[in-house]
Formats: sequence, C-alpha cells, structure tokens
Amino acid sequence: MDRQEKSFGRWIATLFRRSRVTLDRVFGPMGLGKGLYLYLALLSRQEGLTQHQLAVELAFDEGTVARAIQHLTRDGWLIKKRDEKDGRAFRVYLSAKALEAMPKLMQELEAWNSRLVKGFTAEEKDMALRLLVRMAENADRKEEEGE
Repeated sequence: MDRQEKSFGRWIATLFRRSRVTLDRVFGPMGLGKGLYLYLALLSRQEGLTQHQLAVELAFDEGTVARAIQHLTRDGWLIKKRDEKDGRAFRVYLSAKALEAMPKLMQELEAWNSRLVKGFTAEEKDMALRLLVRMAENADRKEEEGE
C-alpha cells in the first residue's frame, strides 16, 4: 500500500464526496440537496437549536448556516422563532412539511450508513464508529495540543 493509500485524509475525503453525491441525488428532488438534509436530521434529534448551535454541531461557519436556514425556511422546511431569553437569537424548529418527510429522510440516511458498513461485524461497526469519533475530536483540538 503506497503513501496515498495509507492517508486517512484521502479516505475520509473520498467517503465525504461519495456521501454528498449519493445523498444529494436522493434528496435533491425534494429540494434538500447540497447537505440541506443534515439540518433536518440534526433538528429531528434536537429541535430548538440556535443558528450558532447548528453551526457548532454541524461544524459549518455561521454564514453557511444562515444561508441554509434562510433557504429551508423559505421553502417551508423550517420555522424560526425568536428566543424568549435572548431577543437577538432565533431558535429553529422543523415544520409540518419536515416532520412528514422525516421517516423517508431517516430511512435513506440509515440505508446509506448500512451500505458503508456492509459486511462489518457488530464489533467492527462499533470500532469504526469509535475511531471516527476520536479522529473528529483530534481534528477539533488546537494544533499545538496534538504535538
């Protein structure tokens, strides 16, 4: 195996690109391409997040999140409500349209996850997930901490 084949970054990027292509093909006709389905999936687990919280959870910059929320709100997927404690902030909720679409959305995401780990044992699935979580945690650490 050469250096390129041993690169974690290469394989993570490959999985990211293939995930985006596949899931954009599935969700694009619904108007949820370009990763917009990620917002619905996250909010289905934890409604009422602020724009800042969405940005942190999804590891996107706040400008990207603001544009996505604007798009999803305009298209009837999300509802924004002013935060009762902080009048400057808005909390984001799934609309009736989104709630109706969630079973299909979650089914497609689960199918993709199953495809990624096809042929893995339960132990391999658990190990792969734990290792990916650790990699993500390492990526979030400041550079000087990791040295």
